[in-house]
Amino acid sequence: MSIEDIYKGLGRSLDAKLAKSKTSNVIKSQIVNDSNEALSEASWSGSLVGLEHFTPSPESYGVKNLVRHKFGKHGQMKKSFGCHPDFEDIENEDEMRYGYAITLFMDIIGSTKLGVTYTPLEVFGIKNDIIRCAIETIDSFDGHVHRIMGDAVMAFFRSNRKQENGLVMDHAIDALNCSVFLIEMIKKVVSPRLVDMGAEKIGIRIGIDYGRDEEVIWGKYGYQGSHEVTATSYHVDVAAKLQQKAPKNSILVGDNFVKLLGFDKPFISVLEKMKSGVYEKQEFVKPNYLTKNGQPRNYRQFLIDHEAYKKLTPIDSYSDSLQISATLKKDKDTPSDDEYERCSRSIKKGFGISFKARYESVPGRDLRFLFRVENTGTEASEQEDNANHEEYVDAVHQGDGVYFAKHWEGTEYKGIHHMFVSVWSGETRITQEEVFSIFITDSMESLDI
Repeated sequence: MSIEDIYKGLGRSLDAKLAKSKTSNVIKSQIVNDSNEALSEASWSGSLVGLEHFTPSPESYGVKNLVRHKFGKHGQMKKSFGCHPDFEDIENEDEMRYGYAITLFMDIIGSTKLGVTYTPLEVFGIKNDIIRCAIETIDSFDGHVHRIMGDAVMAFFRSNRKQENGLVMDHAIDALNCSVFLIEMIKKVVSPRLVDMGAEKIGIRIGIDYGRDEEVIWGKYGYQGSHEVTATSYHVDVAAKLQQKAPKNSILVGDNFVKLLGFDKPFISVLEKMKSGVYEKQEFVKPNYLTKNGQPRNYRQFLIDHEAYKKLTPIDSYSDSLQISATLKKDKDTPSDDEYERCSRSIKKGFGISFKARYESVPGRDLRFLFRVENTGTEASEQEDNANHEEYVDAVHQGDGVYFAKHWEGTEYKGIHHMFVSVWSGETRITQEEVFSIFITDSMESLDI
């Protein structure tokens, strides 16, 4: 299922608004041509751009069930806004609590130019569709929308339950997957429609960072009756700065976030900006504030290669003939129905994963599957050849031309790791490699910063 299919509700809503705008513009043109007097802009707003010409956004864009199914998410999705549920019981102004936060800022860029092509009412409808669908996407990935600020949306990804289970990385994965979906939504659903109407392409910028327990304070700002419970942290503020510096349709993240995921190349790179005709590396968040001892903070920032990462997620389609699935187990021989979807959540070290491959071909062939592992991350890099390895497994013909094989792997190194599967006949590979990627986390999250 493509991004266009997932966001078809958004597409329909935008199509209705843009079609009405086009019709309205045709009517305006006809009136101008037939009129002997110039009509003021005020007359348009009073007659053609009244509320009777406003197309409301739908209550739901139908995103949540499709997204959650693709990423194997179960349980009821909680709509949320404002105070994070983990801290909504804070009542006193002097009560403060420590608690980690993964903060995501998303901002629409280029929307100001929409006012040249569309009326304020039409601009509101377009922007509201984007923001509302972004909120629905954040909800789908178990994020919590904290506030809307003009063209920007601020969200937190965290939960006490995940922390108690040593799965803080899960929320970093959710924030990353959510961000990739939002960029694809803009690029493939929103921008093409606006370009067709003569408007310049718009886009989004996303900034994300992670603050550990001891780095984030939650408390109540303001007075009773006019207050807000929110998070205070360098890393919350940095997420906003990262969003402001991110290039169009890209994700800029802080060093804490990268270490939490265990990311390295090819998924991250140093941001570069053109200055005086030369690209300069932007290695640190700016302004590079001084610490108490007078030294620069030197907090690193990284650009996520979302195109490379996207290819590993359930966004992209996969081969119909060679299908791969995975099941989590404590050990090789224990039965389990804990299905794992690609890049959907983290797996603790000490668990194992059973990869299953299914291939359809002509009956009666002597086939085998090659399971090839590529590890990434700092921990794996300390091993010879990143502890990469491979193994052939003879295929079992299950009838009707269906061949099957399974392979067991343990989980030892933090980061994102890849299982490549291909089908062989003798010494000849007869299929392209298909990749199935997983995230592995420590039992308890820790960063050396």
